[in-house]
Amino acid sequence: MALFDVKNISFSQGGKTIVDDVSVQIEKGTVTGFLGKSGCGKTTLIKLISGILVPTGGKSLYEDHDIQTMSKSRNMAFRKKCSFVFQDSALWANQDILQNMNLPLKIHYPKMSAADMNAVIADVLQKVNFKRSLNLRPADLSAGEQKKIAFARAIVTEPEILFLDEVTAALDVSGCELVYKILEDFLSKGNTIVYVSHNSDFIKRFTGNLHIIEDGKLKKTHTGATNVDMLMNYINGDSGE
Repeated sequence: MALFDVKNISFSQGGKTIVDDVSVQIEKGTVTGFLGKSGCGKTTLIKLISGILVPTGGKSLYEDHDIQTMSKSRNMAFRKKCSFVFQDSALWANQDILQNMNLPLKIHYPKMSAADMNAVIADVLQKVNFKRSLNLRPADLSAGEQKKIAFARAIVTEPEILFLDEVTAALDVSGCELVYKILEDFLSKGNTIVYVSHNSDFIKRFTGNLHIIEDGKLKKTHTGATNVDMLMNYINGDSGE
């Protein structure tokens, strides 16, 4: 049984089909990447797989259960195992950094004390090398700092599945390296990553199973060793294929 079994999933909005009849399986402990040009539907696709968006056709099964029809208790258990890093970071603008970091802990560990929460948050922020005041609001941070907080918030609950949408966007070289090392440690524990990225260095580091999306459709799949530079050229229309 696959961890995720995506069956003929589609999504339309405003009369436009964004994801068109995609089927894919994701196994536990693997890395799965969705690549393609901007606007091809890959971000929408991973939101559908994770259950953030409701499909207009098909379904996404997690451990053989349709995410959209799960019982409340099963869905909460599923959400506890998953975290999502959004492309735009999606931090709560009217909350400070500490409150943003606290939110998933309060949802999934409601009995955790404030002192324990603060200790967990301090440890995670140290890992991503964030040293500024936690009383700041997201608007006070650079785009790179916002992405660090979004990533830290995603891993603070120690999930088993990470959905990453351009997780290295706006990060400098040292920031990317920190993320890479954390993700490599995450994978060493048998966990699962599903991602979207335009960063060829990230893709080379976390190749796994790569699926090429074009106009909302799954066009190509690459498994195992892949010439990432050639693949990126193909995506960008430079390969002559």
